[in-house]
Amino acid sequence: MGNPAPKKPPSAGIPVSDSLWLPPHYGVELKRKGGLDKTVYWDLSELVDFIFPRRYQPVYNKTACDFLALVLERDWVTKKEIREFIVKGYSKSTLENKVIPKLVRFGLVKREREITAGMGKGRALILSESLTFTNYLERIGFGWNVIVSTARKKKVKSQEQQTL
Repeated sequence: MGNPAPKKPPSAGIPVSDSLWLPPHYGVELKRKGGLDKTVYWDLSELVDFIFPRRYQPVYNKTACDFLALVLERDWVTKKEIREFIVKGYSKSTLENKVIPKLVRFGLVKREREITAGMGKGRALILSESLTFTNYLERIGFGWNVIVSTARKKKVKSQEQQTL
């Protein structure tokens, strides 16, 4: 019974949990970080600012920065380290429901489960750093580079043929 094909409400846009914040490349936010010059070092907080913008999500930003610092200083982080991290004044709900899932989805953190022998109760969580984020963005950038380079080459070739 009921409506077999209900009409879904219109989308409100990209979900925040899937969005990457890219401020204008000519804007104040990037100028404060040193611009797009590849020789200017961006620290962890400046990079996390693109995933959890300090301007819009200050609590998530601070939690993510501090948690990533913990992940980067260790080989891996388990539930034990997460409990110790939360005791320092961080929200368990924010960390486990918002920050860690987005870091995993974006590829900054790799989530694995410990393989245990026997019929234990679940498998322990293991988090470690990941370079998937880098590979993802490099692939997007490389794809755009190829498209633009090809278009420019075609324009030059077309102009050369017109002059002949």
